Amino acid sequence: MDFTALRYFSETANSRSIRAASERLHVSPSAISRQIAKLEHELRAPIFDRDAQGMRLTAAGELLQSRVEGMMREFARTKSHIAALQNLQAGTVDIYTFQAAIEGFVTPVLSDYHKRYPNVLFNIIASSTDETIKALTDGVAEIGLVLNPPVRDTILSTEIFRDTIVAAVAPKHPLAGRKDVSLKEIAPFPLILAVPAFGLRQQVDKAFDRHGINPKVFCVTNSMSLLKGIAGLDHQCTLLPRSSVAKEVADGLLSTIAVGEFADDPMLCCACVRKGGSLSPAARVFLDGIIGYCRRYR
Repeated sequence: MDFTALRYFSETANSRSIRAASERLHVSPSAISRQIAKLEHELRAPIFDRDAQGMRLTAAGELLQSRVEGMMREFARTKSHIAALQNLQAGTVDIYTFQAAIEGFVTPVLSDYHKRYPNVLFNIIASSTDETIKALTDGVAEIGLVLNPPVRDTILSTEIFRDTIVAAVAPKHPLAGRKDVSLKEIAPFPLILAVPAFGLRQQVDKAFDRHGINPKVFCVTNSMSLLKGIAGLDHQCTLLPRSSVAKEVADGLLSTIAVGEFADDPMLCCACVRKGGSLSPAARVFLDGIIGYCRRYR
Protein backbone atom coordinates (compact mmCIF):
# COMPACT_ATOMS: atom_id res chain seq x y z
CA MET A 1 0.00 0.00 0.00
CA ASP A 2 1.35 3.43 -1.05
CA PHE A 3 2.59 5.59 1.85
CA THR A 4 1.76 8.80 -0.03
CA ALA A 5 -1.81 7.62 -0.55
CA LEU A 6 -2.15 6.88 3.14
CA ARG A 7 -0.78 10.31 4.07
CA TYR A 8 -3.22 12.03 1.71
CA PHE A 9 -6.06 9.92 3.06
CA SER A 10 -5.18 10.74 6.68
CA GLU A 11 -5.02 14.48 6.04
CA THR A 12 -8.37 14.40 4.22
CA ALA A 13 -9.93 12.39 7.06
CA ASN A 14 -8.71 14.90 9.63
CA SER A 15 -9.79 17.99 7.69
CA ARG A 16 -12.92 16.40 6.15
CA SER A 17 -12.16 18.27 2.95
CA ILE A 18 -10.01 17.50 -0.09
CA ARG A 19 -9.45 21.20 -0.69
CA ALA A 20 -8.31 21.81 2.90
CA ALA A 21 -6.04 18.76 2.73
CA SER A 22 -4.52 20.00 -0.54
CA GLU A 23 -3.70 23.35 1.06
CA ARG A 24 -2.02 21.70 4.04
CA LEU A 25 -0.09 19.22 1.88
CA HIS A 26 0.70 21.72 -0.89
CA VAL A 27 -0.56 19.40 -3.63
CA SER A 28 -3.46 19.72 -6.04
CA PRO A 29 -6.96 18.49 -5.07
CA SER A 30 -6.95 16.22 -8.12
CA ALA A 31 -3.78 14.49 -6.90
CA ILE A 32 -5.45 13.74 -3.55
CA SER A 33 -8.62 12.52 -5.28
CA ARG A 34 -6.56 10.12 -7.41
CA GLN A 35 -4.79 8.68 -4.38
CA ILE A 36 -8.07 8.20 -2.50
CA ALA A 37 -9.59 6.48 -5.52
CA LYS A 38 -6.50 4.27 -5.69
CA LEU A 39 -6.95 3.27 -2.05
CA GLU A 40 -10.65 2.51 -2.51
CA HIS A 41 -9.83 0.35 -5.52
CA GLU A 42 -7.14 -1.54 -3.60
CA LEU A 43 -9.37 -2.04 -0.55
CA ARG A 44 -12.43 -2.81 -2.69
CA ALA A 45 -14.53 -0.63 -0.43
CA PRO A 46 -15.49 3.06 -0.24
CA ILE A 47 -13.60 4.91 2.51
CA PHE A 48 -15.42 8.25 2.26
CA ASP A 49 -19.02 9.35 1.88
CA ARG A 50 -19.25 12.64 0.03
CA ASP A 51 -22.03 14.99 1.16
CA ALA A 52 -22.76 18.70 1.63
CA GLN A 53 -20.84 18.73 4.93
CA GLY A 54 -17.68 17.39 3.29
CA MET A 55 -15.84 14.09 3.34
CA ARG A 56 -17.18 11.69 5.98
CA LEU A 57 -15.45 8.40 6.79
CA THR A 58 -17.30 5.16 6.13
CA ALA A 59 -16.93 2.22 8.53
CA ALA A 60 -14.07 0.95 6.34
CA GLY A 61 -12.52 4.42 6.38
CA GLU A 62 -12.69 4.65 10.17
CA LEU A 63 -10.94 1.29 10.49
CA LEU A 64 -8.25 2.37 8.05
CA GLN A 65 -7.78 5.71 9.82
CA SER A 66 -7.22 4.03 13.20
CA ARG A 67 -4.46 1.91 11.68
CA VAL A 68 -2.91 4.77 9.71
CA GLU A 69 -2.69 7.05 12.77
CA GLY A 70 -0.75 4.39 14.67
CA MET A 71 1.54 3.83 11.70
CA MET A 72 2.21 7.57 11.36
CA ARG A 73 3.14 7.81 15.04
CA GLU A 74 5.51 4.86 14.73
CA PHE A 75 7.06 6.42 11.62
CA ALA A 76 7.63 9.71 13.48
CA ARG A 77 9.31 7.83 16.32
CA THR A 78 11.46 5.90 13.88
CA LYS A 79 12.58 9.26 12.46
CA SER A 80 13.51 10.28 16.01
CA HIS A 81 15.59 7.13 16.41
CA ILE A 82 17.36 7.72 13.11
CA ALA A 83 17.96 11.39 13.90
CA ALA A 84 19.56 10.43 17.21
CA LEU A 85 21.75 7.83 15.50
CA GLN A 86 22.98 10.57 13.19
CA ASN A 87 23.63 12.81 16.20
CA LEU A 88 21.09 15.38 15.01
CA GLN A 89 19.64 15.73 18.52
CA ALA A 90 16.14 15.95 17.07
CA GLY A 91 12.87 14.09 17.37
CA THR A 92 9.48 14.25 19.05
CA VAL A 93 8.50 13.01 22.53
CA ASP A 94 4.84 12.42 23.47
CA ILE A 95 4.11 12.50 27.21
CA TYR A 96 0.88 12.19 29.20
CA THR A 97 1.09 13.26 32.83
CA PHE A 98 -0.91 14.40 35.84
CA GLN A 99 -1.11 18.14 36.48
CA ALA A 100 0.80 18.16 39.78
CA ALA A 101 3.78 16.51 38.04
CA ILE A 102 3.88 19.36 35.50
CA GLU A 103 4.03 21.91 38.29
CA GLY A 104 6.35 19.89 40.51
CA PHE A 105 9.08 18.35 38.37
CA VAL A 106 8.27 18.15 34.65
CA THR A 107 8.80 21.91 34.23
CA PRO A 108 12.37 22.12 35.62
CA VAL A 109 13.46 18.92 33.86
CA LEU A 110 11.98 20.09 30.56
CA SER A 111 13.69 23.48 30.86
CA ASP A 112 17.07 21.87 31.49
CA TYR A 113 16.55 19.36 28.67
CA HIS A 114 15.69 22.09 26.17
CA LYS A 115 18.93 23.93 26.91
CA ARG A 116 20.88 20.81 25.95
CA TYR A 117 18.67 19.55 23.10
CA PRO A 118 16.87 22.58 21.62
CA ASN A 119 15.66 20.75 18.51
CA VAL A 120 13.56 18.13 20.30
CA LEU A 121 9.80 18.78 20.19
CA PHE A 122 7.72 17.80 23.24
CA ASN A 123 3.98 17.14 23.18
CA ILE A 124 2.93 17.15 26.86
CA ILE A 125 -0.70 16.47 27.75
CA ALA A 126 -2.17 16.89 31.24
CA SER A 127 -4.48 13.92 31.72
CA SER A 128 -6.12 11.54 34.15
CA THR A 129 -4.76 8.14 35.12
CA ASP A 130 -7.27 6.36 32.88
CA GLU A 131 -6.52 8.62 29.90
CA THR A 132 -2.77 8.14 30.30
CA ILE A 133 -2.99 4.35 30.45
CA LYS A 134 -5.17 4.34 27.32
CA ALA A 135 -2.75 6.66 25.51
CA LEU A 136 0.15 4.32 26.35
CA THR A 137 -1.82 1.23 25.32
CA ASP A 138 -2.87 2.82 22.02
CA GLY A 139 0.65 4.01 21.27
CA VAL A 140 -0.32 7.69 21.43
CA ALA A 141 2.10 8.37 24.31
CA GLU A 142 5.67 7.17 24.76
CA ILE A 143 5.87 8.08 28.45
CA GLY A 144 3.12 8.29 31.06
CA LEU A 145 3.60 9.84 34.49
CA VAL A 146 0.91 8.33 36.67
CA LEU A 147 -0.25 8.29 40.29
CA ASN A 148 -1.14 4.78 41.44
CA PRO A 149 -1.10 3.18 37.98
CA PRO A 150 -3.43 0.19 37.60
CA VAL A 151 -1.82 -3.17 36.87
CA ARG A 152 -1.91 -3.88 33.13
CA ASP A 153 -0.15 -6.66 31.22
CA THR A 154 0.71 -4.14 28.51
CA ILE A 155 2.24 -1.48 30.79
CA LEU A 156 5.61 -1.40 32.55
CA SER A 157 5.69 0.90 35.62
CA THR A 158 8.76 2.25 37.44
CA GLU A 159 8.22 3.87 40.83
CA ILE A 160 9.77 7.34 40.97
CA PHE A 161 8.79 8.45 44.46
CA ARG A 162 6.10 8.09 47.12
CA ASP A 163 3.81 10.81 48.36
CA THR A 164 1.13 11.09 51.03
CA ILE A 165 -2.43 12.34 50.69
CA VAL A 166 -3.18 15.21 53.07
CA ALA A 167 -6.14 17.46 53.80
CA ALA A 168 -5.65 20.93 52.33
CA VAL A 169 -7.63 23.80 53.89
CA ALA A 170 -7.57 27.57 54.28
CA PRO A 171 -5.23 28.87 57.02
CA LYS A 172 -8.32 30.02 59.02
CA HIS A 173 -10.22 26.74 58.58
CA PRO A 174 -11.43 25.15 61.86
CA LEU A 175 -9.11 22.20 61.23
CA ALA A 176 -6.04 24.30 60.38
CA GLY A 177 -3.23 23.93 62.87
CA ARG A 178 -4.12 20.34 63.72
CA LYS A 179 -1.25 17.86 63.53
CA ASP A 180 -3.49 15.15 62.15
CA VAL A 181 -7.14 14.46 61.44
CA SER A 182 -9.35 11.50 60.52
CA LEU A 183 -11.61 11.10 57.50
CA LYS A 184 -14.58 11.07 59.89
CA GLU A 185 -13.60 14.55 61.10
CA ILE A 186 -13.20 15.80 57.52
CA ALA A 187 -16.52 14.38 56.29
CA PRO A 188 -18.81 17.16 57.68
CA PHE A 189 -16.95 19.86 55.74
CA PRO A 190 -17.77 20.60 52.06
CA LEU A 191 -15.30 18.66 49.93
CA ILE A 192 -13.99 19.40 46.45
CA LEU A 193 -12.42 16.29 44.91
CA ALA A 194 -10.69 15.22 41.73
CA VAL A 195 -12.67 13.36 39.07
CA PRO A 196 -12.99 9.56 39.42
CA ALA A 197 -10.61 8.96 36.49
CA PHE A 198 -7.71 10.27 38.62
CA GLY A 199 -5.64 7.76 40.58
CA LEU A 200 -5.80 10.22 43.49
CA ARG A 201 -9.60 10.11 43.57
CA GLN A 202 -9.66 6.35 43.26
CA GLN A 203 -7.46 6.02 46.35
CA VAL A 204 -9.58 8.57 48.27
CA ASP A 205 -12.81 6.77 47.39
CA LYS A 206 -11.41 3.43 48.53
CA ALA A 207 -10.49 4.95 51.90
CA PHE A 208 -13.96 6.46 52.42
CA ASP A 209 -15.64 3.18 51.39
CA ARG A 210 -13.34 1.13 53.61
CA HIS A 211 -14.39 3.16 56.65
CA GLY A 212 -18.05 3.47 55.70
CA ILE A 213 -17.93 7.27 55.41
CA ASN A 214 -20.15 9.29 53.07
CA PRO A 215 -18.44 12.69 52.56
CA LYS A 216 -20.17 15.95 51.58
CA VAL A 217 -18.75 16.37 48.07
CA PHE A 218 -20.00 19.61 46.51
CA CYS A 219 -17.66 19.84 43.49
CA VAL A 220 -15.74 17.39 41.29
CA THR A 221 -13.10 18.67 38.87
CA ASN A 222 -10.07 17.74 36.78
CA SER A 223 -8.52 21.15 37.49
CA MET A 224 -5.73 21.18 40.04
CA SER A 225 -5.88 24.97 40.29
CA LEU A 226 -9.60 24.84 41.14
CA LEU A 227 -9.04 22.15 43.78
CA LYS A 228 -6.42 24.27 45.51
CA GLY A 229 -8.18 27.58 44.95
CA ILE A 230 -11.51 26.51 46.47
CA ALA A 231 -9.79 24.74 49.37
CA GLY A 232 -8.13 28.04 50.26
CA LEU A 233 -11.49 29.74 50.84
CA ASP A 234 -13.88 29.56 53.79
CA HIS A 235 -14.59 26.09 55.28
CA GLN A 236 -14.05 23.96 52.18
CA CYS A 237 -11.52 21.13 52.11
CA THR A 238 -9.78 18.94 49.57
CA LEU A 239 -7.51 15.90 49.62
CA LEU A 240 -4.29 16.14 47.62
CA PRO A 241 -0.74 14.76 47.52
CA ARG A 242 1.43 16.74 49.92
CA SER A 243 3.96 17.67 47.21
CA SER A 244 1.26 19.21 45.00
CA VAL A 245 0.47 21.94 47.55
CA ALA A 246 3.99 22.66 48.84
CA LYS A 247 4.17 26.04 47.09
CA GLU A 248 0.74 27.15 48.33
CA VAL A 249 1.67 26.17 51.88
CA ALA A 250 4.98 28.07 51.62
CA ASP A 251 3.07 31.12 50.32
CA GLY A 252 0.60 30.96 53.22
CA LEU A 253 -2.39 30.21 50.97
CA LEU A 254 -3.10 26.73 52.30
CA SER A 255 -2.53 24.63 55.39
CA THR A 256 -2.11 20.88 55.25
CA ILE A 257 -3.05 18.28 57.86
CA ALA A 258 -1.97 14.66 57.97
CA VAL A 259 -4.88 12.24 57.51
CA GLY A 260 -4.59 9.17 59.69
CA GLU A 261 -6.15 6.78 57.18
CA PHE A 262 -3.47 7.63 54.59
CA ALA A 263 -0.46 7.37 56.90
CA ASP A 264 0.27 3.81 55.76
CA ASP A 265 -1.29 4.17 52.31
CA PRO A 266 1.17 6.15 50.17
CA MET A 267 0.56 7.38 46.64
CA LEU A 268 2.96 5.90 44.12
CA CYS A 269 4.21 8.24 41.41
CA CYS A 270 5.35 6.06 38.52
CA ALA A 271 6.83 6.45 35.07
CA CYS A 272 4.98 4.14 32.70
CA VAL A 273 5.82 2.88 29.22
CA ARG A 274 4.28 0.30 26.95
CA LYS A 275 5.76 -3.18 27.30
CA GLY A 276 7.54 -4.39 24.21
CA GLY A 277 7.92 -0.86 22.84
CA SER A 278 11.21 0.95 22.45
CA LEU A 279 11.62 4.53 23.59
CA SER A 280 13.21 6.99 21.21
CA PRO A 281 16.64 8.18 22.41
CA ALA A 282 15.15 11.62 23.11
CA ALA A 283 12.41 10.08 25.26
CA ARG A 284 14.89 7.84 27.10
CA VAL A 285 17.13 10.78 28.08
CA PHE A 286 14.11 12.78 29.25
CA LEU A 287 12.75 9.87 31.30
CA ASP A 288 16.16 9.35 32.93
CA GLY A 289 16.15 13.07 33.76
CA ILE A 290 12.71 12.83 35.40
CA ILE A 291 13.70 9.80 37.46
CA GLY A 292 17.00 11.37 38.52
CA TYR A 293 15.41 14.68 39.47
CA CYS A 294 12.68 13.07 41.57
CA ARG A 295 15.04 10.75 43.37
CA ARG A 296 17.30 13.69 44.26
CA TYR A 297 14.60 16.09 45.43
CA ARG A 298 11.76 13.85 46.57
